Amino acid sequence: MNYILNQINKKIDLLNSLDKKQDLKTHLQSKLEFYLIFILGYLWNKNIDKVSEEKKEEILKSILKPSIGSIVSISRHLDIETEIFGNRKLNKLRDSIEKYPNLRNEQLGHGYTFEDEIETIILTFKYLLELFDNSESEILADHDLILVTSNDNGFYKGINFKSNGSDYTLWTCPKEVHDFQKGALYIKYNNNTYFKLSPFIIVENENDFYTFSSIEEKLTGRTKYNQLLRTGKIILEFPELTTINIIEDSLKIKSSNGTIINKYSKNHKKYIDVGVSNQIDKFLTKNNSSVFATLWGHGGIGKTSAIQNVCEILINTEYKKFDYIIFLSAKDRYYNYYQGIIEEIKGNFNSFNEIVEFINKILFDIDNSLDEEQIINFQGKVLIVIDDFETFSKEEKNKITSFIEKLNINYHKVILTTRSATLITGIEIETNELSENKTIDFLIEATANEFPDINFEKEIKIFRKYSRQIYEITSGRPLFILQFLILYVQKGSILETLLIDIKSLDQAKSFLYDRIYDYLSNDAKNMFLGINLLVTNDDLTGLIDNLKFILNKEDNDSTFDNSMNELIKLRIIERLDEDFFKVFSPEILRLMRAYYEKKGKEYDGDITNRYNLIKSGEKLETEYALLKIADSKRLEASESEVENQYRRIIKRETAKLDVRLKALFNYANYLFSQKGRVDKAIKLFSDYWHWFKFNPDFIINNSKFHWAEGSSTFRYKAVDILENYISSKPKISEETYFEILGTQMTYSTILLISERNEIKDKKRFKEIKEQQYRWLYNDQRTRFNKLFNYPGSKLYGLVKDKDLMELSPKCRNFVLDGLTHFTEVAIRLNKHELAKEVCNKIITELPTDYHKPFEYKLNKIGIITKEESSEDEDDILDYVNIKGKETIMAIKLKQAFENKISID
Repeated sequence: MNYILNQINKKIDLLNSLDKKQDLKTHLQSKLEFYLIFILGYLWNKNIDKVSEEKKEEILKSILKPSIGSIVSISRHLDIETEIFGNRKLNKLRDSIEKYPNLRNEQLGHGYTFEDEIETIILTFKYLLELFDNSESEILADHDLILVTSNDNGFYKGINFKSNGSDYTLWTCPKEVHDFQKGALYIKYNNNTYFKLSPFIIVENENDFYTFSSIEEKLTGRTKYNQLLRTGKIILEFPELTTINIIEDSLKIKSSNGTIINKYSKNHKKYIDVGVSNQIDKFLTKNNSSVFATLWGHGGIGKTSAIQNVCEILINTEYKKFDYIIFLSAKDRYYNYYQGIIEEIKGNFNSFNEIVEFINKILFDIDNSLDEEQIINFQGKVLIVIDDFETFSKEEKNKITSFIEKLNINYHKVILTTRSATLITGIEIETNELSENKTIDFLIEATANEFPDINFEKEIKIFRKYSRQIYEITSGRPLFILQFLILYVQKGSILETLLIDIKSLDQAKSFLYDRIYDYLSNDAKNMFLGINLLVTNDDLTGLIDNLKFILNKEDNDSTFDNSMNELIKLRIIERLDEDFFKVFSPEILRLMRAYYEKKGKEYDGDITNRYNLIKSGEKLETEYALLKIADSKRLEASESEVENQYRRIIKRETAKLDVRLKALFNYANYLFSQKGRVDKAIKLFSDYWHWFKFNPDFIINNSKFHWAEGSSTFRYKAVDILENYISSKPKISEETYFEILGTQMTYSTILLISERNEIKDKKRFKEIKEQQYRWLYNDQRTRFNKLFNYPGSKLYGLVKDKDLMELSPKCRNFVLDGLTHFTEVAIRLNKHELAKEVCNKIITELPTDYHKPFEYKLNKIGIITKEESSEDEDDILDYVNIKGKETIMAIKLKQAFENKISID
């Protein structure tokens, strides 16, 4: 007996006394099957490495999703010392074990079990269990169960679950007694002898026990368990169930599906997918056009881990796809992300001959053979991986690629991994840095891999909060993300960790870039060195035409583009558009300058001479020159060419803001005035809203162009743009605020008066009834009052005590427009004294050029106050227009003035 069986017995006794037969039947069955899994766990851990190669292969296939019959069969294969199945004392027990699968299928596996059958089944279970309970098997005798929880200072510690089923105590054992596995469950046998039961029996605590059910995912060892004593299932990862090999020697192993693979050092603890494994698998299993592919990308982004993960998948599939997988690494150094240092790797492959010798050893068990032909003619399925291909010398690379080209696509597949864009041969599989979101996803998975016993729930929220900063200091490279995690755990502070720009540390830069120059073609090397002359630390962008000029490639686009593509693929530069390139980072610019200082004979000295012909002390003049060129093209070039010129400047993030905005406004004017493309001019502001939405000039011009479109929909939108901007409480100058308030007042007044005139016309022509007119009239009057209060009174209150001549002419004009419409609203609300106050301020303080609109308002007020009162002040206004001899032509000119937009 043991602790778990005693707990099960207590439950059975209770159900028996309560006469709950259905539940009793279930627990009797679980006890019986617990015995079977218990025996399996004991025999598996004791003998799995002792069975023959053939039996081991059969066992490993059967264990994936076993039936009760499979479990019995596996146990029989594993009982090589005949402890159960060959022991004469246990004949009855053996017979009951072997008969149980059929009994289970016949009585429990199909159909229904009703009350009249339960009694028979219960009696059968009790009979079988009695054979187990009373057997003379030593492993089924009374034993304690030990759950190992830790390993401290040479002592293993854990919990001892006593065989009486009631007690459990602390347990300690010196490491010299037995080599235990943390988290595993053991039988304590004959005092100081232990046999492991995990991963077939799991104990979480004194009340929760689980037995093995099936392997859900072979690669990761995701395993399903059934709970004892209550309904429940859990999924746990136990890779040990799936990484057991059929046979191995010092060089190679034969996996459970029969694939033979050489031994190599894994580059990861547990693989975190970066998105290329599927592409590699597709090439290996579905591509019939090429023998080999190149997995390329930059340092630290997981090329080696990705291809090793695919190798693991291939050796763990149910059916083998390759007879042999041979992994060859030329890697001579690696970046230790725990310490942030570069360490050397020994035992790497340095030459083609070493590769041929090793392949012959794996395939044919022949030492020191340089025979290529027997590899070429081999008709088994072989996958050859050559990692860090760029590390070989040029001569050795040529030998390797020549050899690969001779291989037979029907039998051979080859994958090269490299950082060099110039070494891409066969099918290209590119892997890149992770995006910001994927950086955090990778980091979260890494926490579970690196620190499985630590709860990172709080940290995960912190990581998401600072995702942008984490992405920037790691550049989305998995290697640096892992280093960030290690640093964070040590510091315990996200802010302190973010102060370390990991990608810019000396060792990190050395790992990424030390050899980058060596990977380039000669033309690309000259471009690499020449670029540093054209860019600065403050502005990493440069003109492509200037680069062509100094490289003397103005008439050789093909060579120039090939060199540029080399640098682009290696993330040395990026091409922004037709005219501009950008160095990928300040670190790379520093590297360029370091190489330039020690440049050798491969450097074309004329590059420096030609640069001296075009260099200028004022680099910013380039942006204004580009704007001047774009403006000049408006009369002669096609619309698409003009668009390209302007958008190039607008998108140039290193340019001054005023230049970019000027380009945007000039282009909008071109579309509006010259091409009549109002819709496209308005869309232009929408296209760049995300960049300039906080800039007041952008907002004001956006509103103006919406107003100029002319339709009521867009005019109301023009008002909304200004109101939404002001409601966000932006930090703007006083004059800008005055300009926006004046424009708001002008636009809003014109729209509301237009609405008033519209309902008057409808009333006049009897399109609406008096009651509806009055309702609309009152609603508009409420809105006139709101308009009077804001922005009207707000604007006047701010400028009332100011000398308006001290304002800039542009601002003053917007203020006066706003005040003109403010007085109009005041007149309509019978606030005549305030309206006269505004008019008198302008007439008193400003030159005569500004008086006329306000003199007209004063004249209007004078006429109104002499006339008899009317219910509708608009009737009076009509009369004033007649008295004032305001002709139809004058009215039209006034409307034109009010609708006019200044877009220059």
